[in-house]
Amino acid sequence: MNQTTPLHEAARMLNLGPQKLYRALRARKVLNNNNLPYRCYVQRGLFTSELKQYEHPTLGPKLYATPHVTDEGIKWLAREFEVEIAKANQQQKTGTEA
Repeated sequence: MNQTTPLHEAARMLNLGPQKLYRALRARKVLNNNNLPYRCYVQRGLFTSELKQYEHPTLGPKLYATPHVTDEGIKWLAREFEVEIAKANQQQKTGTEA
């Protein structure tokens, strides 16, 4: 399976705020109200959803899904939002560069 990146991390790679990116993708009908990608974008190989689980203190184990972006999806987002892709392997830099 191809490597995927959590959408909030992809937002950082594109120098877009995660909230701003989620809002824009919902407005463009790429994500639904639960922030999960619509099937047509999954079938195009741009996004996936990953199931995760957490332990609720009273209700026990709960499942939830998080949106992930494929490498092709990151390129697509960069074209859609007309931004450069910052390399993910660069350590988080302090905001001192111009």
